[in-house]
Amino acid sequence: MTISSEIQLRAIGILNAFKSDNLEGSVSSQSNSVDVETSSAPTLMPSPTDHPDASVDVAKFTRWLDHRVTDKGLGEQTALCYRKWVASHLEAVGHASTSELRSWIPPSRRERLKEAASLSPENVLLNGVDDTKLFVATTKKNQRYLSYLSESVLDLLQLDLMPPPRTKEEDEKPSRNRIAGMETFMWFMCTLWTGLRPHEWPSARYLEEHYDPDTQLTIRRVLEVTTLKQSGRREDNPLKDKRYLVLEDWPDNQIHALKLFLDIVYRHEDAKVFGDFYNRRRMLLNRSWARIVKFHGGTIEHLGVEFSPPKKSKLKSLAASTSSPAVFEGQSICFYTARHAFAEEARRSGTFSRYDMAAVLGHSMITNQSYYGPRKEQFEREHRYTLPKPWPGESDAIAMWDHTANPLRGKFTNRDDLAQSLLDTESKNRNREDVDGISSFWLGL
Repeated sequence: MTISSEIQLRAIGILNAFKSDNLEGSVSSQSNSVDVETSSAPTLMPSPTDHPDASVDVAKFTRWLDHRVTDKGLGEQTALCYRKWVASHLEAVGHASTSELRSWIPPSRRERLKEAASLSPENVLLNGVDDTKLFVATTKKNQRYLSYLSESVLDLLQLDLMPPPRTKEEDEKPSRNRIAGMETFMWFMCTLWTGLRPHEWPSARYLEEHYDPDTQLTIRRVLEVTTLKQSGRREDNPLKDKRYLVLEDWPDNQIHALKLFLDIVYRHEDAKVFGDFYNRRRMLLNRSWARIVKFHGGTIEHLGVEFSPPKKSKLKSLAASTSSPAVFEGQSICFYTARHAFAEEARRSGTFSRYDMAAVLGHSMITNQSYYGPRKEQFEREHRYTLPKPWPGESDAIAMWDHTANPLRGKFTNRDDLAQSLLDTESKNRNREDVDGISSFWLGL
């Protein structure tokens, strides 16, 4: 398992703070107790690799996280991010047991879950949401279509587009409608796995092996994608015309499904009917979602948008009696929903930096990521499939370009810093002795 350098640096910093706190505790206990061994820190297990972090005591680290949350005021969401980053780092260096860390939740949430479980065992939640619940999510910056959907809603979509065959003949000789439904669901799933834009599929190529002359690397199982929506970029933008998604960790069933879908796309592209093919599958996906809303809308919860109780109950009652997806603020599911869900899965994985996400999504900067998904980085992933990886070095090039194009990104973390900087700049300009005539006129000097 590999993770980005940004995630690795965060995890190492957190572990250094953990080791420092334990070291201080060890020194103080030595001065107050004869038995030093019981309080020395941290207790290290046999190392599976030579990396120093591969022997971190996970049990002590989770107790340290508990202490930071309860006594030091560390926020729940921040603590969950700490857990994810450190777990990803430990797995990358070969730590033998990270399951305890992966399952850790903050003490306050632990108490809430214990109280809920005492009423009914069915109340135990994942990510604060019942994992059997039907839910979709959106973001305030994207009001055109839904940005996320639960695994249970995806199952409904599959059942609607690919219902089980009623007869053996129907299975062996599927009708045109069944084929159309299968193609639509395959498109949605392959987009959920890769994050490609709909019109990037005709130029996508699966390569069993690819050699890159710039990095002089040869990697097997690669998806070559010609990146769209780059016509207005600056000439010095380092983003390449093509991006390469590394699929070397993908299981064979994902690779096989991807190849099948690419063959379908190529067949329509060669016949010069890909545009019509895309429109038909897009409209079929819309009709499928309308049917799901009609029959299940009363049980689907829309996360990410604050509804008043009267409006929420009205929407649910409408959802049970209409075929229109407009009950969810006019938002429907489309192939871009799968692209946004892919971005959210990458964000929640704990192994992607913002620049890694930009590299796989085909962005030259990280600005557009504010529009992608509900942005709940502290949550665990909802969907269980293997994510692709960016080509080595692409993330670093995007980070360098992003810092060049946005030199003030992250420099001013609050309004006071920015206001003080503007005042300092104005003061310097007024004190300059080489003010020219025009600027003197406008400054009233």
